[in-house]
Amino acid sequence: VRIYEVRDIADVSGSSSSNTGVRLGFVYLDLFQRQSFLGREQVALAGAMMLCKGHAYLSMHLAEPGFGQSKLLNPEEIVAISHELGHAVHMLCYSGSPQDLDDQPLDVLELPSTLAETIAMQPGAMAQYAEHYQTRSRPPDGLVRSCQRDLYFFIRYLQNAHVSLGLHSHSFDPHAATAADLRRESVALWQRYSPIVAHPMFTPLGEDAGLYVGQGPTQIAYLLCYLRVDAILHGRGSAAVESLERAGDAAKRWLSPQFAAQVRAQLLDRGFSGQRLAKLLPPLQAVVEDAHTAQSASLSAPPPHPLPPLATNPSDMFTRMKQLVTA
Repeated sequence: VRIYEVRDIADVSGSSSSNTGVRLGFVYLDLFQRQSFLGREQVALAGAMMLCKGHAYLSMHLAEPGFGQSKLLNPEEIVAISHELGHAVHMLCYSGSPQDLDDQPLDVLELPSTLAETIAMQPGAMAQYAEHYQTRSRPPDGLVRSCQRDLYFFIRYLQNAHVSLGLHSHSFDPHAATAADLRRESVALWQRYSPIVAHPMFTPLGEDAGLYVGQGPTQIAYLLCYLRVDAILHGRGSAAVESLERAGDAAKRWLSPQFAAQVRAQLLDRGFSGQRLAKLLPPLQAVVEDAHTAQSASLSAPPPHPLPPLATNPSDMFTRMKQLVTA
């Protein structure tokens, strides 16, 4: 386990506070798989955990290199590590308890991590850390571009998310449907966002759509986070910000202390209400006495979502991706 001390060199006003910065806490990074004496995996899934205030544990569950070999990270592993580090920074900045943090909506919990992984894969950010393991030279532009999430990535994500939403909607009855009905409905939902006609033997449940159905709203929250991150990174701002976008130096702004201070002030340091789950679920005694009344009361006034609605048109992100593909 590697222990990292995390410091913030920017205050909430966006100016550099000192060379050393203010300590946020410690991150305990467990990079490789752990096995017991019986050869079994001790950690089932990778992820981040808030141990207590100022301490976050990350288990990446990566395959350990062979004896005498060094570990080389591929783009998917970079995304995973950046994602979990985003969770860790959120945990270090969060002022509430671990229970309060777990009670946040999914798109609040996943927004800092999605923002971190998106910035990490931008070409300007990759130039800060990506290099050849022998020559230490920077990767060519073609290789960097091949790692980017393009229009096709988000179209497939939209297809799979639409299958999950459709099968969980009230229009589909899983209790009365047969296996053929399930396959027919999933293909129809997938087909809506597909530019090609599905093969007669194709079923989206054998791909990521099947995982999305099993995981429920988690992947839907990721899709919302992608849209919010796009609005944060590419939203209309000042003339100076737009000039950086045109010059291809947007990563300089995203990696600046000023941008980090804004993210902290508007997201990471925010103490949202930790009682959402209690408000959404009626008391057990009320359910026993009058289930219908309790359900009506719980659904009549749901707690407001802590994040504002999307400020930009979601189609802007797909238009930008299309321009990258055709460029």
